[in-house]
Amino acid sequence: MGEGSGSSVLCFYVNGQKIEDSAPDPKMTLLTYLRDKLRLTGSKLGCGEGGCGACTVMVSRYSDDTDTVKYPF
Repeated sequence: MGEGSGSSVLCFYVNGQKIEDSAPDPKMTLLTYLRDKLRLTGSKLGCGEGGCGACTVMVSRYSDDTDTVKYPF
């Protein structure tokens, strides 16, 4: 498939709310998406390189088997 062909839907949960975006910008960072699209401004851009931790967010997954949220640590 060439670039730009096909379609994709970005689907994830933030603070228990399901988010679906039928036209996500592939160049947008998660930080920018949270701040600009969802208006969640708790995460900040600090150093711009990921070294200072200001832009840190917790990523987890939902387990259908146990009906719980699993964290990667």
